[in-house]
This record gives sequence, structure tokens and C-alpha cells, in this order.
Amino acid sequence: MKHSLKAAFLLIALFVFHSAVAQENFKKTTLVKNIFSALKNQDDTKIIESLANEEEILYLIPIIQANSSENIPEVATIIANFKTEAAKDFQEVLRKGTAFNVQWEDIKLQMVRYEPQPDDKIAIEKGHIILVCSSNDVDFEVILTKSVKIKDNWRLMDRMKFRLL
Repeated sequence: MKHSLKAAFLLIALFVFHSAVAQENFKKTTLVKNIFSALKNQDDTKIIESLANEEEILYLIPIIQANSSENIPEVATIIANFKTEAAKDFQEVLRKGTAFNVQWEDIKLQMVRYEPQPDDKIAIEKGHIILVCSSNDVDFEVILTKSVKIKDNWRLMDRMKFRLL
């Protein structure tokens, strides 16, 4: 009985340790660095760099088509739509933050959280990456919804949202 209890405890300890160590440090990802820099400098060029490029979209298309009957537009159309929507979302985040007295040049990144949003149909890592920031005694989050990991790189694939804490 003692040995099975010790074995169970050891197994649980290894599982917890592995889970804690295996988690990616999102604060160091290029996506988070680019988005934070874009916010701090109020410059959307880093946002555009954070979007999936043509090669990455071409990589995703067969994965999506294999599990969906969805009609997928041409790559150039996808990229143009991503750029347009990302620029609008970025401006909206800046506008909302400014309305709540966020001084963008003084923001500090407190922490980064990840909330997995798996898709049963598509075997690709996807989730919300949440930048918890502060500026001028204002605590807020910038949420990168449904970000996707493509070939070991996290990419902004959906909306950016601003939320006060």
C-alpha cells in the first residue's frame, strides 16, 4: 500500500512539474513582442508583421480543407482581409485605451496569459493570448483572439480587443 501511494504521489508530482515546465513562455514570443511594441509606439507595422504570411496560409489551407467543406478564398484575398481587419482592430484598441487615459508610450507588460481554444476539426494549436498591461494607474488587457501556432510561430489570426480590468 505504501509503495502504490508513493508511486501515485510521484506520478502526480511529475505530471504537475511537466505541465508547469512544458508551458510556453508567451512573453518571449515574437507575436507578443511585436504587438506590445506596436501598442507602445502606436505603429501598426508590427501588427502587419504578426499576421500569417503567404507561406503560412498555404500551409493552413489543406489542413482546413481536409476537415471542412468551407469555401476558402485566394491567398491574396485572405492576406488583404487580414491586413484591413488588423489595422481597424488596432486603431480601435488605441482609441478605447486613449479614452480611458492610457498613455501608450508608458505602458508596461505585467504578464501574458494563454487560454487554449482548441478546434476538434483542425489539429493546430489555437487560443487567446492575453497581454495584461498597465499605464497611468489603468490596468487593462489586450486580447489576441484565436491566435494560431503555425510552424512554431504564433500568428495573429482574428481580432484584437481591449478590456479594462
